[in-house]
Amino acid sequence: MKQFFALYVKELKAHKVLFLFVLLLIAGMNVYGLLKMANISQEQIVAQEQLGIILKFVLFVMLPINLAKSILVLSLPFLLAHIFNSEWQSETHYQMFALPVPQYTVVLAKVAAVASIGFVGGGIVIGCVYLSMAKVADWLVDVGSVFAVERMPFFDFAFIASLMLVTYMIFIFGVVIGMVGVKFSVKRYRRLAAIASFVVFLSFSLFALQGLSVFASFLMPMLPFSHNIGLISIETSVTPYFSIILTGIIFMILGVVMYEKRAEI
Repeated sequence: MKQFFALYVKELKAHKVLFLFVLLLIAGMNVYGLLKMANISQEQIVAQEQLGIILKFVLFVMLPINLAKSILVLSLPFLLAHIFNSEWQSETHYQMFALPVPQYTVVLAKVAAVASIGFVGGGIVIGCVYLSMAKVADWLVDVGSVFAVERMPFFDFAFIASLMLVTYMIFIFGVVIGMVGVKFSVKRYRRLAAIASFVVFLSFSLFALQGLSVFASFLMPMLPFSHNIGLISIETSVTPYFSIILTGIIFMILGVVMYEKRAEI
């Protein structure tokens, strides 16, 4: 555990500038989004007569927060791939291979470093999405709008969003590590091998897991917000999350095995 923690800290220090940039970008866009929400009056919300127009108006106002969420989701796999690539480009991977620790410890330390960014950034996004949607829900309730929705308790909302975030990170990290394992197992055309393996892994997952429907709320501008016990039970159903997590773990094991084989050469 001490060796793992030392490697984890090393990865954080080595890429602290990039990590801080991503977190500051996410935080800045969320703060801007909340300030934008604060400048909207109840009259502007209620003035929209149709539900579709209300939703479009709300989504437009929440655009910075939604962009921050997209940046978080899309940046995580690229950050993990960047850590591996930078190590090989600087030719320090031989030193990592020579360490008296299992290679899976080295890989997991890199995953943990990027996962830390995911958790911090995810916490910022989840909190800001809830605050913005709660504000809209309160507006509609206060004016007695027919489109009023009941505010979901924060812990229910945070639980569902966190479950989706963790599931997504395990899956996408598995795909990236599988890609890295293939990439560094070949001596030529590594970039082509990386792109091909990433597409194959992702395509297989999309087919096997029926389009990863559990991530629909991640890709949509907002998570379900109505406080409905049935909805919460559906969103937290074990089966889809288990399948996606298992797929990510399988890809991760495959990538680690191939990476260890490369280390032995």
